[in-house]
Amino acid sequence: MGHKFGKRSLEKLEGVHPLLVDLCFKVLQHWDCSVLYGRRSLAEQQELYEAGKSKTMNSWHLEQPDGYAYAVDLAPYPINWDNKKRFYYFAGVVTTLAKEMLPEGYYLRWGGNWDGDEDLDDQHFMDLVHFELRRSGE
Repeated sequence: MGHKFGKRSLEKLEGVHPLLVDLCFKVLQHWDCSVLYGRRSLAEQQELYEAGKSKTMNSWHLEQPDGYAYAVDLAPYPINWDNKKRFYYFAGVVTTLAKEMLPEGYYLRWGGNWDGDEDLDDQHFMDLVHFELRRSGE
C-alpha cells in the first residue's frame, strides 16, 4: 500500500522492543497509522498518570531491565478520536497480525481487552491505541 511512518512516529519507536517495532511496520503494510507513544521517560509517565491518561506508574512504555519499552500507542491514520468503531477494527488487524508473526512465547495485550477474555464490556479503562508485547505466563 506504500504507507510510511512519519519522522515523529519513527522517533517514538526508538527504544521499543524489536519484535514490537517489526509488528508496527507489518501493520503499516496493511493500514496507515501513527505511533503516538513508544518508550516514555518517568517524567512523561508521571504527567500522563496525573492527567488520568494512564492508570499506572508501572507502564510497559517505561524502559524495562533489558533496555526496551514493551508498549506502543498506535492509532489508525488519519486519527478520528470520535470514531471508536474504527479503533476496534484497527485493533483486530493489529492483534491478528501479532498472532501471525510473534514467535512462540510472546503475545500482544491490547488496551481494549486488558484481561484477554474477548469480552470488551468488562473493561474499566479503555485505551484503544495501547498495545503491549508480553511473554506467555506474565
